[in-house]
Amino acid sequence: MKVAIEARALANQGGGVNRYVKNLLRKLMQKSDLSCYPIVDFPVPIETDIHKAVVVKRYGAIGLNYWLNRQVEKKLQEIHPDVVHYTKADVPSHKVRPTVVTIYDVIPLLMPSSQKLSRRWYWPQALQRAADKSDHILTISEASKRDICERLRVEPDKISVTTLCVDDRFRDLPEKSTGEANILFVGTLEPRKNIGALLKAFARIHQQIPHRLIIAGKAYKGSAVWLTLARKLKIEDRVSWRGFVFEKELRGLYSQADLFVWPSVYEGWGFPPQEAMAYGVPVIVSNGGALPEVVGDSGEIVNFYKDRLSDRLLDESFIDDLSSRMLSVLQDENRLAAMAEKGKKRAMINSWDEVVDKTIDVYKKVAG
Repeated sequence: MKVAIEARALANQGGGVNRYVKNLLRKLMQKSDLSCYPIVDFPVPIETDIHKAVVVKRYGAIGLNYWLNRQVEKKLQEIHPDVVHYTKADVPSHKVRPTVVTIYDVIPLLMPSSQKLSRRWYWPQALQRAADKSDHILTISEASKRDICERLRVEPDKISVTTLCVDDRFRDLPEKSTGEANILFVGTLEPRKNIGALLKAFARIHQQIPHRLIIAGKAYKGSAVWLTLARKLKIEDRVSWRGFVFEKELRGLYSQADLFVWPSVYEGWGFPPQEAMAYGVPVIVSNGGALPEVVGDSGEIVNFYKDRLSDRLLDESFIDDLSSRMLSVLQDENRLAAMAEKGKKRAMINSWDEVVDKTIDVYKKVAG
């Protein structure tokens, strides 16, 4: 079987979509009975280990429609694939080949305020187009499947869930290091990640614990407000802002953390808490979207009191519960040890081989 994979997310600096595409391609390209042609719009960084990518250069975000419909299609006429897999939740306006698309979530529809102004126009159209024009949809959680069915009016049997997993490199890890007491958050510093709630929760307990709060993640427009909030809460000397971190430093942060906290308003999945569990770091998450699917009964789940997503950013009752849960976990060594052990097992229950096998089954079904 010959499969073309639209893989422009490989050019991104980190992020969950980049990680999904990278791991999917690594495994697909190991299959002897599958010819895989990744198509990117920018030369692929050498560290991805994917050297067969076909570069179809695109000029700016405004040229995406032309790139998908004309430039990529021209290249596909040379490749003659049995199936085309679009991995960034958008497809050409005029479908001419068997098409699979990955839609990770519908957060732009559930929480438009989380998007830049140009994206608020783009994503509703792109997501609906992907749902309507594709032959089959892959998604990454049962929560996302429910949202896609409801918001994009898709029948459930058109969607397959490939639950995500940590990179294979997380399966042979060194022992967790000891040293300075740290609480860790990893993620883009956008409002949806609910960093304000984390800072407020930490401020309520910081005098009762020795821990520093480490926040690692790429800056986002307006994210300087979090530094201002930390100063207002008088915890700036206990919060460390690391910015975007590459994998080697990220692994070091996981290995030095006593607790990982992710109070996100909503997620289609959650690689960071999954990776933290793989390192044996106890995890506390919110019940936003698919996060309960990620941690199961291996971590602590703090429920929001508000149903409306935008209201969750100001959910003081949630912050109260989050702070008390953080404190109670950190003060109970037996609980920490039990969470660490259960989390390691939880993080390893799925593999990328399983993800790829399910994906190939969908390719075969679509190709007929």
